[in-house]
Amino acid sequence: MHPAGIKFGLTLGLLELKGDGVVLSPALLESISEMARNKVQRRKRVTWIWDDAVTAGLQRMMPLIIEAPRQEYVPFYTGFDRIVFETMMPIAEKAKIAERYGKYCTAERTFYRKFRQDIRRPHMRLEANLSYRLHFRETLGVVRQLLAEHSPEDIRHAELIALCQMDNWDHSPKKLTIEDFLR
Repeated sequence: MHPAGIKFGLTLGLLELKGDGVVLSPALLESISEMARNKVQRRKRVTWIWDDAVTAGLQRMMPLIIEAPRQEYVPFYTGFDRIVFETMMPIAEKAKIAERYGKYCTAERTFYRKFRQDIRRPHMRLEANLSYRLHFRETLGVVRQLLAEHSPEDIRHAELIALCQMDNWDHSPKKLTIEDFLR
């Protein structure tokens, strides 16, 4: 994130410094995580939940009208997804859901051992939304199971971590495609 965006987030209490990095404030993390839980429970279609949950969580924390210069809030919004991923990575690593490769994160072996053992696979061309929804539900189930085993205090963030997992942790170079899951 650009320094102007970091300054903007720090002044509003949306971000905090952690070591040499920047992460979400605990209040904003809880807000986004709660919105992710609500959106996942209410919907059958899971395609746009990431954007909806992050936007709703931010709107809940920020005042309705911000009188800030454009050069401050635009960099904040531009780099915000990356900050969410950076905040969630240590939780996912602790629960053996994902592992870090430099600044990227990808699914961990423990996650894949429990993933895709027994699930029906609809034909992707004919039932794309059903396929994606089943893939998300299975991902969420494995995330909940691993959080319960390795990090029960963070189980409230299961939906947000599953959304991060589905979004491939910021599109890392070792990104999996849908073909990897249909084999």
